[in-house]
Amino acid sequence: MKKAISKVSTFIKMMTGTATEKKNEKMVFAKDLPMAIKLFVQRNFSCRSIAMAEMKSTAKGIVYVVYLNDGIQLVFNENGGWEMVDCKMGVIPTALVPANIISFMDVYYPCTPLVKMEKIDDGYEVTLSNYSTLQFDKMGYVA
Repeated sequence: MKKAISKVSTFIKMMTGTATEKKNEKMVFAKDLPMAIKLFVQRNFSCRSIAMAEMKSTAKGIVYVVYLNDGIQLVFNENGGWEMVDCKMGVIPTALVPANIISFMDVYYPCTPLVKMEKIDDGYEVTLSNYSTLQFDKMGYVA
């Protein structure tokens, strides 16, 4: 009997914790996303469409998480500026990559595309198709 009560109690705690986390998330229709996000997707991922979008409240403010129809995940700040682009095993569009990072990649990783790029406090963190991670400063130089 005690085991059954313990399991029920654990289940309720899990459900309550999940519900608390979800309070800060809200589904958003693609048409309701900020114009900057819609233009970003149109310019950089023109052959793809928005499959799903969420608006989340975080310690840094509001963020929009956008999933494209092929699984690409994009994260934007509340002003519509991109924060993270995760192309899974696809390739980050070169228009998003600072020139100094492209130059570095051409020399040191010529056949290894970028699959994920994230803005961090002091620059960028990129993930390569071989799962290596590199950090660059805001000017695009290796940190």
